[in-house]
Amino acid sequence: MVLAAVLSMLRYVSFTDDRDFVDRLHSYFTCNILIGLSILVSFKQFGGKPVECLVPDMFSSSWEQYAENYCWAQDTYFVPIEKHVSTLDGNEKRQSRISYYQWVPFFLLVEASFFRLPSILWRYMGSHSGIKIHEIVKLTSDPNNIKPEIKRSNLKALTNHLQGALRFHRRLHKRQVRPHKFLAIFNLPYSAFFVTSVYIITKFFYLANVCFQLFLMNSFLETDRYRWYGFEAIMDLLDGRTWEQSGMFPRVSLCDFDVRVMGNIQEHTIQCVLVINILNEKMFIFLWFWYCMLVVFTLGSFLYWLFVAIAPSMSERFVSRHLEMADVPFDPIESKKDVERFIDTYLRSDGVFVIRMITLQSGVIFGTELVAELWRSFMGEPTGGVKRSGSVPHVLSDKELAWAPPEVDTEANKLRLRKALEQNPKETEARQLLVHQPNWSNQAIPEEKMTLEEPDGRDFGMKNGQNGETSYQYRFVDT
Repeated sequence: MVLAAVLSMLRYVSFTDDRDFVDRLHSYFTCNILIGLSILVSFKQFGGKPVECLVPDMFSSSWEQYAENYCWAQDTYFVPIEKHVSTLDGNEKRQSRISYYQWVPFFLLVEASFFRLPSILWRYMGSHSGIKIHEIVKLTSDPNNIKPEIKRSNLKALTNHLQGALRFHRRLHKRQVRPHKFLAIFNLPYSAFFVTSVYIITKFFYLANVCFQLFLMNSFLETDRYRWYGFEAIMDLLDGRTWEQSGMFPRVSLCDFDVRVMGNIQEHTIQCVLVINILNEKMFIFLWFWYCMLVVFTLGSFLYWLFVAIAPSMSERFVSRHLEMADVPFDPIESKKDVERFIDTYLRSDGVFVIRMITLQSGVIFGTELVAELWRSFMGEPTGGVKRSGSVPHVLSDKELAWAPPEVDTEANKLRLRKALEQNPKETEARQLLVHQPNWSNQAIPEEKMTLEEPDGRDFGMKNGQNGETSYQYRFVDT
């Protein structure tokens, strides 16, 4: 019954993949653990007898039930067995009061909601920049990506979405557009670092929340004499100090209540057994150490993401590593300047962050293919000439492709074309590989129709677009 109730609650804290493992420890695992423990304690408290009291013989069964209900609803207090109750005054009883056990299920639910709040903030704010980070990660994590055609379709859709969002941010930055003139803070979603900033802030909230929960637990359990509750509880166990000496989660407590009998008020002090404290003790010790573990992991995760977000060298190394593994012409040394421009002017902070998140959730292969597509798009943008990676031999030096294709396919025209191609640097030879028959015009090959490719994995080629029905392909081979 308890298990069914826990499973039915999981839809409210469903597993999502747009965060790293430490985030899921907070918003998914810890939240579910707290909800499950809350249900377990509630089942014991409201479905059984959380407290049983030793009443005088003159009490009937109804009086006994009344006394137990009263002592459960009101606070009890703990007095060591060797101490006389009659010597205690009202102030000492208030200091020994135990008032947390009735509220444990509700306290656990409040803690669960606190652990969930940063995730809600991230999901709400993360998409305000136009980069739908949650949908992106969901698309890259599609199980159907194992099928090549679906993977290609998803990769194309993802590339188009990222290109559109990044282009939008570049346009606003270039034109210095400020949608909100008076409240500058509302312009943050239009910046190129908004998604990254929101994620770093979310990380900070995770860290602040778990630290706050440790102090809140100490206050709730009224363990002010223990600055480090979990460690002190373990030391008590190792030293042989039981609850009877420490007073932590006492199994036996006292309860005072008054009864009107024949117009007179009779005072009774009865002894009660708090069975629920057996569970509470183990549960809160576990939670305390669990929170300490979360503090360590979250602090490390926060510092890591903060460092990779503000350190340019980390972004350059990350992108270069993917380009080295990608099916594109790339040399990490010669293309260093291109990589810097790719990050600074094209991807920006949010673009690199999205690629990191995709690689984290969907693996290196998908992330590498996405980087390759974006790199091809970046190198193919018109900048007044044919774009090249720094690793591609500049076979034409600084000269333009100014020759005109032959009008007809004759040997003379082939020789003339070959002669034009051979006008290149001394260490490079250009050879015509493939000529298809046909309709030629006297127009020069448009520069925007030219792209770079890698025909055989070793030599770099340049392929022109089609003039009429004619297609040419050239390979440049270092000699």
